[in-house]
Amino acid sequence: MRIKIDAFDTLYFRDGKPFTMGAETWGSGIFPPYPSMLYGALRSAYFSHNTQALKDANTANDPTRNLKITGFHLMNDSKIYFPAPLDCVKEKDANNKKVFILKPKECSIISNCPTKHLLRLDGKRKVENIPDAWLDKSSFQSYLMCDEGDILFTELNSLVISEAKIGIGRSNATHTAEDSMLYRVAMKRMKDTSLIVEFDGLNIELPQSSLMKLGGEGRPVYFEAIDSVNIPPMKITNKFKIYLSTPAIFKKGWLPEWMDSNSLEGHYNGLRLKLITASIGRVVHIGGFDIKAREPKQMRRAVPAGSVYYFEILNNEQNVSPIDVFHGKAISDFDKEQGFGIAYVGAVK
Repeated sequence: MRIKIDAFDTLYFRDGKPFTMGAETWGSGIFPPYPSMLYGALRSAYFSHNTQALKDANTANDPTRNLKITGFHLMNDSKIYFPAPLDCVKEKDANNKKVFILKPKECSIISNCPTKHLLRLDGKRKVENIPDAWLDKSSFQSYLMCDEGDILFTELNSLVISEAKIGIGRSNATHTAEDSMLYRVAMKRMKDTSLIVEFDGLNIELPQSSLMKLGGEGRPVYFEAIDSVNIPPMKITNKFKIYLSTPAIFKKGWLPEWMDSNSLEGHYNGLRLKLITASIGRVVHIGGFDIKAREPKQMRRAVPAGSVYYFEILNNEQNVSPIDVFHGKAISDFDKEQGFGIAYVGAVK
């Protein structure tokens, strides 16, 4: 099932930083939310429409135990958007929004580089990273095919508006404002922008349209079922890249558990692969709150969305395609059912 989520007002999604009124005055937020936030909202929405099943929540009979998030995107003006891959750059000081794809080049100059290849650009253009950039579906497909001619990026601030909310803490006893409790949080207004979530595994699907709660303060949003997103796989050779559309939590930090930290080789579902190089963003911290235990969840470090890994096939033991193994699949070592580490396979030239 695939749903489109529209907000009536601003939403607030917390990051991993602590925020206690009286200690910190600025509550920074994130956008888009981590897939775990949507996972929890979907479970809550299911039980709100199936109250008879609430007694089975978090038990062996929990009807949502097989829930899996299989896709997460933004939509604006009927266009689907993906976080810009981190191996994409733009020309420095350019007025256009054209994207250039970096390519792996063998390099022996940097001795402490874990791989023998670095991502570089052909020619002598001066380029820079593209923070908070997104690609629409057409540009994203061109990226996966390594066709740079049609790739343009869109800035996040053209899809979502940031608004600061100022408040002050009140005493529970007197309901009056307390000293040193002034705070400000970063709210997000999704003007003409929707969250798109694909999932399966519910024994009984959600209604075709209804209300649910999402984000800080449990603000109401409206959801409705829509058609699925189809990202056709690319034709690949002996080398390919894996793009992460959502953050991934790996046991070895930036490396998946199945890869050897020294040789950068590993086996995954019948494929023996070697990491050629990678483009990885700054670590993000994934936390949350356990409602049942009434305590914060363990904080984990994650590779951010948009990160890209380049691989070479050393041995195809079971004659399987990397498309079937990775494309549209969650590859995170932790909480993959919550939508962490949803990957797409692209070509390498």
